Amino acid sequence: MFGILGVFGVGVSIIIIAIGGGFSGSGPSILHPSTAADLWTVGQGIKQGTVLNYSLTGIGSRSSLINALVSMNFVQDTGSAWKVNFYIHNDSVAKNGSVLLAKQQLTNVGSIDSSFKAYYEPVESSVLSIRDIAREPKYLAIGAPWDSIFVAFSSIPIRVTDHETLQTTAGTFDAFTLSYTIGSKTSKIFITHQIPLPVRAEVYDSEGRLQYQYELVGKRLQ
Repeated sequence: MFGILGVFGVGVSIIIIAIGGGFSGSGPSILHPSTAADLWTVGQGIKQGTVLNYSLTGIGSRSSLINALVSMNFVQDTGSAWKVNFYIHNDSVAKNGSVLLAKQQLTNVGSIDSSFKAYYEPVESSVLSIRDIAREPKYLAIGAPWDSIFVAFSSIPIRVTDHETLQTTAGTFDAFTLSYTIGSKTSKIFITHQIPLPVRAEVYDSEGRLQYQYELVGKRLQ
């Protein structure tokens, strides 16, 4: 009898894990499962004329931007890609450049002009780095796993850990927090169904140093 119950119990546990999609915390359950409406995709909802403006500090090994304003203007639909005009400026630099970004995942199409590359790289490794985490549609639901990062010999999960009303200078958003902790520092990325890229982030490297932080400060959604 105990053997039968033991096997049955294991079977039930496996089914619950499978139905829950591996979620942890107070996320989706059998009674309230996630649906397609909970999925978020990089670049979703972009139309010709969409503009996203960010304040950005990005510190990289090859180039950095400190207290910069980055404007992304999706000016032309080329079929499978967007032509995006970037305007990047702070107290010491002002630079314009155009980049083709694929409609799927907003990945680069073709090469980046050499005169613009040093200014584009801090944007690519911060605001656009969500492409490396959300390589396919992901659930915006507490407990939903998004990815893992490897530090030394440890695998650290990246999950949705919170749901809140987020106030920014660009507006008020119903946002979910994607986070992970390395040492004493917790990195956070805030995502909403309302915007095709994250609205805020503060991310640290494995040594606990600020890697980048940004916030949406203005927008035009078509």
